[in-house]
Amino acid sequence: MVHRLPTLLRQFQDDREGVMRDVGWPVLVWDSMPRRPRPLAKVEPPTMSGRIPPRAVEPVVFELRSRGPGQGNEVTVGRSPDCDIVLSEPSVSRQHARFRPEPHTELWSVTDLESHFGTFQDGVLIVPGRPSPLFSMTTLRLGGAELVFLQASAFEQYAHAWALASGVRLTRGG
Repeated sequence: MVHRLPTLLRQFQDDREGVMRDVGWPVLVWDSMPRRPRPLAKVEPPTMSGRIPPRAVEPVVFELRSRGPGQGNEVTVGRSPDCDIVLSEPSVSRQHARFRPEPHTELWSVTDLESHFGTFQDGVLIVPGRPSPLFSMTTLRLGGAELVFLQASAFEQYAHAWALASGVRLTRGG
């Protein structure tokens, strides 16, 4: 399931327990999505500078769940529509990475599937084909797509940091 981050943050503000219960944790947050090209048929009014402003793209949250039956908890990420999570980013390989929990500990890991531009965990290139453990809040880069892996326990901290950086209030005002 995919959520828009601002919407999920508003829901979190209104019903923290409901979000913690209803979202399939862990999640991947793609908050640096590239701006999509404007459709050629749509004409937008120019700004004061004479340039057309780019459309803002809202960050999205992907629940780490497989789409196919019989795949267990294994989740594939890539450009291919066959992946469980599809990232429309040219530098992401068709089958870029695999996420899965370790059966005994439920500790999640990411494995690079020999992608062209690699998978980076907290700035370090991970070895293709070898699982790399993920902790409650981990920064990942798959090609040019920057994502954050979040367990439920780290979501509140991430939400507050994101709100501060974007100027959004997460507390109710009086």
